[in-house]
Amino acid sequence: MYSSVLIAGQFVNLGIKENNPVTQMKLQKMVFFAHGLHLALNNGDPLIREKFLAWRFGPVVPTIYQLYKKWGNSPIIEKTSITVNFQPLTNFSELSPSALEAINNTWEITKDVDAITLSNWSHATNSPWEITYKKVGENGVIDDNLIRNYFEQQIKSPVPAV
Repeated sequence: MYSSVLIAGQFVNLGIKENNPVTQMKLQKMVFFAHGLHLALNNGDPLIREKFLAWRFGPVVPTIYQLYKKWGNSPIIEKTSITVNFQPLTNFSELSPSALEAINNTWEITKDVDAITLSNWSHATNSPWEITYKKVGENGVIDDNLIRNYFEQQIKSPVPAV
């Protein structure tokens, strides 16, 4: 299990490396999808420590929001410098194979999808965000079991993208 900032930084750095930078909104959805995929494929083992909250525009990790809010709706074009145990994390090799799989699969699926479409995907009928937002309201914690069950179902029979 990793810090959400570490996983977010991987997506930011991939975006810069491939000349396809992500926005704050897109970044939040990418981390959410990677987390869901990891939960579904690894017996409920979370990718990140922090919990997602049901914000108006979808699932959000406040720590990621605070770190990248200065970018607003603009692409994030500054590499994220990340340290683990006071040592710089310089490459993906320090992440587990399952974390890398979740990050890389999510990147390949979502890198060319705009933030609004990703937000719409996260707002799908019976999605963990929708269930939490309707039941608890804005800022409700989205339960990892809801996320896991939803992504397990999506892997078995994906809902066509609208």
